[in-house]
Amino acid sequence: MSLDLVAVALGAGLVGGAIGGIAIGAVEAWMARGKGTRDQWFGRRIGPPPADATRASRSTISGMGPFDRFDKSAKRVLALAQNEAILHNHNYIGTEHLLAGLLEDGDTLAARALQSLGIERAKVRKAIDFIIGRGEQATHASEITLSPRTKKVIELAIDEARRMGRPYVGAEHLLLGVVREGEGIASGVIESLGATLPMVRAKVLELLAASGTPPPANYTAAPPRREHFSGPFTRFGDRAKRVLALAQDEAMRMGHAYIGPEHLLLGLGRLAEMAEPDAAMRRVFETLGITLEQMRAELGKVIPPTGRETHATGVTLSPETKEIIQIVNESAAHNSIVPEDLLLAIVRDAQSFAAQILARLGATPERVRAALGR
Repeated sequence: MSLDLVAVALGAGLVGGAIGGIAIGAVEAWMARGKGTRDQWFGRRIGPPPADATRASRSTISGMGPFDRFDKSAKRVLALAQNEAILHNHNYIGTEHLLAGLLEDGDTLAARALQSLGIERAKVRKAIDFIIGRGEQATHASEITLSPRTKKVIELAIDEARRMGRPYVGAEHLLLGVVREGEGIASGVIESLGATLPMVRAKVLELLAASGTPPPANYTAAPPRREHFSGPFTRFGDRAKRVLALAQDEAMRMGHAYIGPEHLLLGLGRLAEMAEPDAAMRRVFETLGITLEQMRAELGKVIPPTGRETHATGVTLSPETKEIIQIVNESAAHNSIVPEDLLLAIVRDAQSFAAQILARLGATPERVRAALGR
């Protein structure tokens, strides 16, 4: 399978490396929530507001306080960002919703800057669906708060307007605030779509100059405060990314519209048996005495192929696979997540199809851990 067929990006901040820019599907959806009772996915909360949320933080878009300094375009962006949060059943406005709101109002300078760099609303929405997912319960506007990062973006936007000598904050200042904040999901989405934060800033300043309202001569661009973007796939190394791409291919081969742990297992098996096999994975499966065809046959007994054609754009991650991704992010001791981490996480749930397939072939969790040397 050509990795070029796996479109756009696995998620925010997944650009670079030998297999940078691969995707699950075309980031069609990051399904609503994981199994069990987890309220949090990769640092984003979907559920009741945190205990320290105050009424002052609620999205009183047209209310008092800092929003008095917002012009119509900025207030509209915040209202549209709130709508994006409601659309996704989220009870907060994050930087990702703000980015979608900036693109919703296509007449602003900020929207034109983003669109000129290939950042479109539909792509951003897909990324939000993929990374965060949709909450299970509808959200009312009165329940929505501003996330800490969005509050910071607003502070920085006000500072950008002040430094430019503008009496009001416009949509372009909100975008510059997103760029300066630099650590939120919006920044990662921007980069996953092929642009950089300096490129966005430069485009905004270019359009301001072209509009006849350039920044004053003493204006200096503040560097992004970003240290890193921490998305669910940020730590995935090239080998682990390849497993995800191969797992998607296995799901499509079987006509499945999701990637489950069982498909991850087949992806690991394919990695071990490719024309140029992954040496470490090959040693593991040779030690276990298991082949890819054996695993495919066992899976076919439980979940047979559907006989239908599945397109990459229709493939999502199952809740169990999201759980595995969260486990490896939480438990991997090294900076770069590798296929061995995925296999170890797979056998942690002895009831999963993947673990049962291995057990039927004689590879108990204990044997797998021994083969991995862990």
